[in-house]
Amino acid sequence: MKIILVVILVIIANSFIVSSQFVETLNIYRCSNNSTNQWSNATSVTDFTLTSNFGLAVQQTFASICYDDQYLNIKANCIDNNIISPYNSCNQDLFNADVFETFVSYGPADQIPVNYLEVELSPYGVLFVSLVNNPNDECNGIQDTLVDCGQSGIIYGASTTNDGWDGTLRIPFNLIQKASQHSETEGYIYKFNMFRIDVPLYNYKEYSCYHADNTNPPCFHVPSYFGNIALN
Repeated sequence: MKIILVVILVIIANSFIVSSQFVETLNIYRCSNNSTNQWSNATSVTDFTLTSNFGLAVQQTFASICYDDQYLNIKANCIDNNIISPYNSCNQDLFNADVFETFVSYGPADQIPVNYLEVELSPYGVLFVSLVNNPNDECNGIQDTLVDCGQSGIIYGASTTNDGWDGTLRIPFNLIQKASQHSETEGYIYKFNMFRIDVPLYNYKEYSCYHADNTNPPCFHVPSYFGNIALN
């Protein structure tokens, strides 16, 4: 009887284990000089999990990340069988529909970011850019300053595919430093997280991310869960 009980408990425990590709420090490398495939050196991650950490997203995200002298480069292949996004202008509320997001900070490795950059991209190539101040490591108490998309220096684009949509972001390092209120300093590092909001066909809205922050209801603005970036 005890053996049966132990087996049942193990099965229950394993049912809540989520396989994620998150690592505390993600090594990324210079983008390739190959003009036909700059992403050949990129670091790839997937297995986005729900913010609650109760399971993997139904519609997955496959992200590729690399860098060059000026930009952090991210390409997101977003599986999506029900693309919804009515927006067509810079800094509209893209987060109310299908969207890919990344929050990026720069600062001391041992400190939780308070100031960071928020970038969102819709399936149809609409951008949202904000400088965020988050003193409480949660969604309450946030203040943000919108940045004109054309003045941000971000190079971006998106297009639909047979199984969803692809988006690309080239985010200037100097914009991340400005948002973080830190100039380039020896020993400082970049940190980030990536997110999706999506409504699968005949299913509930999903809030998923590279590193689940254990929030339910969902909240993306938990910078203590940002992962470190190592530029190799």
